[in-house]
Amino acid sequence: MAIAAKIADTAEVTSDSARTSDPVLERIDFIYSEMVPLQWTPPADRWRHLQRTVETLQKGGTLRVVMLGDSIVNDTSRSSWEKLVERLYPGAHIEKVTSVRGSTGCWYYKDPTQLQEYVLKHKPDLVMIGGISHRDDIDSVREVIRGIRAALEPDPEILLMSPCFGHKDPRVDPEWTFDVPSDGNSFRSRLKKLAEEEKTAFLDMTGPWGQYLRTCGEDIHWFKRDIVHANARGEAILGRILEKFFTP
Repeated sequence: MAIAAKIADTAEVTSDSARTSDPVLERIDFIYSEMVPLQWTPPADRWRHLQRTVETLQKGGTLRVVMLGDSIVNDTSRSSWEKLVERLYPGAHIEKVTSVRGSTGCWYYKDPTQLQEYVLKHKPDLVMIGGISHRDDIDSVREVIRGIRAALEPDPEILLMSPCFGHKDPRVDPEWTFDVPSDGNSFRSRLKKLAEEEKTAFLDMTGPWGQYLRTCGEDIHWFKRDIVHANARGEAILGRILEKFFTP
């Protein structure tokens, strides 16, 4: 009888484990297990303009996120970063809407019709804006931020993400720096300044992404599926950057 009870208990534990296992997490963890781990410490003040987002996660609530941008943002979404973040906050659930259009940035999304279609109708709690297709047009990013805030109540929190992947190779790019130049005129520098002016959160993807590629010992093509876009390993870098950004 005791042996039978022990077998039954074991079967129940196994069954519970099978129910709670997540095949997406298993897949992305397996891919990452074959890579050099990301070494990056995010800024201590990174959540300064994400108080409601973090509070929702900490309380195990549901967070509705719109990711706005181009195919690079689509690759970032494909990393399944939300699964990594949910694992950090038991009970939390992230409803992710990937709202992208190839080679498209805020110069397109600022149009009221497009803003409604790609962002407003989803009623997000958090909007993540990124990609490499903004045409250096900071003013259009500002218009999108203000358009979102004017249309939705309460205002969604906004996270601006600097560019990564694309045609640039940070291993040989003379303009690449780990830190965002404070007095620079690059899109990256101006995006950070915009975040400060508009009181949005800012995630510099360019720095940790470039540092990883410069130090991991692998060729950049090991992380790309073509000359522009990340493959599953490249997506893993982006997902782990977001995981660290949201790690308590």
